[in-house]
Amino acid sequence: MSDLNVSHEYFTWRLVQDVAEEKGYFEDEGVDADLSYFAPGTQEFEGENAFDADWWDDMDEDGGTHGVCEWNAVQEVSETDRDIVGSYSEWDRVVFVDADDDAETIDDLRGRSVGINKYATSFYSMREMLENEGFDEDEIVLEHVGEAEDRFEAVKDGEVDSIAVLEPFVTLGRYDEELKEVFDGPCRAAITTREQPEPEKLEGFLAALNRAVADINDDLDGYTDRYVALLEDEAADKAAFDDVNFDRLREEFELREFLPVRAPDEDRIGATTDWMRDKGFVPDDADIGTAEEVENEGVLPDDEAESEEDEPEATAD
Repeated sequence: MSDLNVSHEYFTWRLVQDVAEEKGYFEDEGVDADLSYFAPGTQEFEGENAFDADWWDDMDEDGGTHGVCEWNAVQEVSETDRDIVGSYSEWDRVVFVDADDDAETIDDLRGRSVGINKYATSFYSMREMLENEGFDEDEIVLEHVGEAEDRFEAVKDGEVDSIAVLEPFVTLGRYDEELKEVFDGPCRAAITTREQPEPEKLEGFLAALNRAVADINDDLDGYTDRYVALLEDEAADKAAFDDVNFDRLREEFELREFLPVRAPDEDRIGATTDWMRDKGFVPDDADIGTAEEVENEGVLPDDEAESEEDEPEATAD
């Protein structure tokens, strides 16, 4: 049996996990990790949205440790005996409109529909993001359009005024000649665990990931073609991505640096918890547990451990 049975929802971290496995970093750190990738919200759920879908229960068959958005992590921990054991940042969440739309900024979408997956991160994050942009409650119009390829088609067909997506669909959208970007914001993510792993196993797991992060960041040019291949595989045989200019993408795309996984960022998690309490998504007396025994020493690469992470304030996931 593996030490850590891990599922996560972030596309970019597929590359990190692959590199860590290929280079034997988990083995070096004394960790047997069973890793998988999932796309939340694409499964069949009961319930109206991410708040009451209890989607992590379905994941328990696949992974006891989850890499998810910070909002879902807070809700998950508030309702179970799980703990948040790590904080990290994923690349942008981006809002696109049709290329011919008059909207130029997120402010132009007040009272207009944003296509999201209501069972996934955007159910929470888009609501908070728009509030932070000064939207009133009645100006926030979120409409469920399940899978990202359906969202691409929905905004082009005029079924919704805009769409919100995460990577890989951010990069695909940026090179889609029928779409226009009107907003991007950083993404907040967290790792939770269902069962309490041994502290040294957890620290070894995070350290292995961060060794892979350091390798990729040290050779971004060398890993660019590999990442583009992942994008092409994701878009293959899907008509929704026929407008993506892959020739231009291959020529222009630059792989950006990954931020490392850190011990739980309690200040950031606390701010997320406060927002969710205010909205009624977690009880007022919810105890949001974090893994206090996990420290950044031994988890972060030496150059990262010596300085504070220069991470932008995250407004969206």
